[in-house]
Amino acid sequence: MVGFAQYILFTLTFTLALGIALGKDVINFCKCTCGQNATIIEMTKFALEHLPHASEPIDVGTLMPNACMNCTRVLCGIAEPDLCEGAAVGEEIVPLCFQRDSLQDELIVWGFLLLVVGLLAWAAIRNHARPVIERLWNQYGYTHVPNQPN
Repeated sequence: MVGFAQYILFTLTFTLALGIALGKDVINFCKCTCGQNATIIEMTKFALEHLPHASEPIDVGTLMPNACMNCTRVLCGIAEPDLCEGAAVGEEIVPLCFQRDSLQDELIVWGFLLLVVGLLAWAAIRNHARPVIERLWNQYGYTHVPNQPN
């Protein structure tokens, strides 16, 4: 009986984790740095089409499928033309692609939350569940083995 309950709990947890992992789109960002100036650009088609300071419109049809491949000096220069303004002479734009809130991080957080909630729920019902569990153990013929001397 306990094995079946553990199997059901594991299956539900795995299904929830898989649903979270497959249901969330990962959003990439491009951090453009020039000297002390920096800006972060969301690498989605909608965000790239609606850049507020862009010097020219970005044709999203020409973008590569991998969003990080589009995080280049050219994109940074188009998206933020005044990025190197005030920087030292010879400073170059340094693009850096990154993901915030990766799926692995989210699964770890959700797993931790489920564990804490499960432990709190067990602590709340433990005293009420003990007689029920003992009755089920006795009903199916499980008995305690008495202590035997060595």
